[in-house]
Amino acid sequence: MSEKPITQGRTAEIYAGEAGTILKVYRAGFSREDAAYEANIASKVQKAGVACPRFYEMTEFQGRPALVYERIDGPTMAELVFKGPWRIPQLARRMARLHREMHAPIIAADLPSQREKYIRRIETSDILPADLKKTLLERFSTLPDDRRLCHGDFHPGNILSPNGRDLTIDWMDCSVGHPLADVARTSILLLGMSATTGNPLIRWSVNWFHGIYLREYALGSAGKTLYRAFLPIVAAARLAEGIPELQDWLLAQTYRIQNG
Repeated sequence: MSEKPITQGRTAEIYAGEAGTILKVYRAGFSREDAAYEANIASKVQKAGVACPRFYEMTEFQGRPALVYERIDGPTMAELVFKGPWRIPQLARRMARLHREMHAPIIAADLPSQREKYIRRIETSDILPADLKKTLLERFSTLPDDRRLCHGDFHPGNILSPNGRDLTIDWMDCSVGHPLADVARTSILLLGMSATTGNPLIRWSVNWFHGIYLREYALGSAGKTLYRAFLPIVAAARLAEGIPELQDWLLAQTYRIQNG
């Protein structure tokens, strides 16, 4: 195993492991229970048959909890987009197909509920006024639920694309719920990035990518109506993540529920 991490993030350091594996080592302050939660999610997602790096086991490294995953060498889809914007149509269609495939099977696994997660985030928000919360929750109660696997953070940065393959990573926010709410979540992620960037080329690229992704997902007439109904709910739930530069834009999307 490598002595130094090959990359690192807020929660963990990633080391090269043995025989085509990586070791995700949690930083100090994260518990064995945190690692066990991710291990449980990773195992259930893998059993659902979706395209993702293989999860092997939970272990320890230098006294810290760690998870062993298949090593996938290759760029993210986001890196491919920004290195070659002319590939946006192809990549956006691939992302839409990957999302549709994820949503296809009915999931029996005991995973977190998308509906309960969004309700909790809206109810506990310090930003949303009480009357708006009431409207959001009442409208949400009229929308259908489902038993589909929903990633919760599906965007090009969470797709590894080695040699034309597409594998989804970072399943910590996954849940079981309605696929069009998951599509709405992807839209809020992409459009929020577009709305807050100061770079006009990035704005143009993201908007182009998003439009092609939505068309390729093929919502249909009824699906478009339901997707639009989910958008302010998802925007309200994202406010709970406390991203200052997105707050005004997310509030504006949330208030659109009063127009529907």
